[in-house]
Amino acid sequence: MTTTMTRAAALALLICTLTPSAADADFLVEPFISWTRNKDTERWVPGGGASAEFTSGWLIVGGDFGYASGFFDPEEDVLDLIASSHVLTFSGHAGVGMPARNDASRYFPYFTAGFGWMRQDARDREGLVDVTRNDPALNFGGGIRVLFTEYLGVRADLRYFRSMRDPYEAPDPIVADLERVGFWRLGLGAVIRFGTN
Repeated sequence: MTTTMTRAAALALLICTLTPSAADADFLVEPFISWTRNKDTERWVPGGGASAEFTSGWLIVGGDFGYASGFFDPEEDVLDLIASSHVLTFSGHAGVGMPARNDASRYFPYFTAGFGWMRQDARDREGLVDVTRNDPALNFGGGIRVLFTEYLGVRADLRYFRSMRDPYEAPDPIVADLERVGFWRLGLGAVIRFGTN
């Protein structure tokens, strides 16, 4: 995985250096609502967050934070085990995106990959379970921005997050089958653009 990420970053850097880029740069602020899929419960849980990105030509550099409420909650509260749970991500990323070709350009697809932190939290109603973990995590994904005016638009983004630490460092047979936390996040939000082409 690390070798693949290194090769992808090198390819993105090569593309950025070989392709002519616009002289001006943009700063984008992008608040969003999101749906995050827990593969174990097969549920999409609601959430939200915000991104901030710097773009210059093909190059994109930025970061975001995202929140998914009720991520570890069971599909049905029959046993009423979990009172609250969530996943919180803080991530940086870099990648490539199509720059504006002319003043009429309105559609900007992009792809990024990065590294950050994933905080997992789950608590039961009886106070017996209180699990909080902070793990390093990888992310990759892409999407498209559509600008309606010079400074305002919308964004759709699909991104995958994966914890880089096993649930238990020395698993016993009871927890040996547990996997690292990984999930897809679909985000829809606004684009507020500062800069000029």
